[in-house]
Amino acid sequence: MLGSLAVAAVIPAKDISLTAGLMQAFKQMFDKFHIGFLTPVMGLLTAFGAIGGVMSWVGGPSRGLLETAKQGELPPFMAKVNKHGVQINILLIQAVIVSLLTGLYFIMDNVSVAFFVLSAMTVTLYLVMYILMYAAAIKLRRERPDLPRSYKVPGGMFGMWLVAGLGLLGVIFSLIVGFFPPTNLPVGNPTLYVGLVAAGMIIFVGLPLLINALKKPAWRQNAN
Repeated sequence: MLGSLAVAAVIPAKDISLTAGLMQAFKQMFDKFHIGFLTPVMGLLTAFGAIGGVMSWVGGPSRGLLETAKQGELPPFMAKVNKHGVQINILLIQAVIVSLLTGLYFIMDNVSVAFFVLSAMTVTLYLVMYILMYAAAIKLRRERPDLPRSYKVPGGMFGMWLVAGLGLLGVIFSLIVGFFPPTNLPVGNPTLYVGLVAAGMIIFVGLPLLINALKKPAWRQNAN
């Protein structure tokens, strides 16, 4: 929030680009103090930071999927690794999906709109996960109240409903808001925007459910 506030304090809202807002802020600040030559340097450092973040995001989830495949919860071909233990097929599937999604940058006229659509798709997936977590917390507290826990929300079921219920309502509200683009973005047809975000959520939430429905005992046997 503080980082976004700093950018918003330097650049007028109507001039902020969702993809280049950070560099716009650096440029204006450096130019104000007559040290504009530092803008490319800061851009290079920012790029290195972004590469580090991307590497962790690429490697982390795919490594988790590999462990899931080893337990027989995914088709056996997804458990294939090379001599270095790298999950080959999972990374290839990930590369294809990401390439298809980033095709929005070529379809849409405005880069900021494409960036926002992809961000909204990502956020909706996160929010679905948090909805399941809050609901699961309430369910487990009700059905297994005596289970040893490292932390227990005080107040009994009332406290649990209050804390997890507020969280659940907040996440549901955020999920609904995600389908409404900001007014300062020229999204064009709002129906197309809602359709893209909804399609992304349905596909990526539905795929694990579909795989689980088609799961075969042979997958676990092959994993063992």
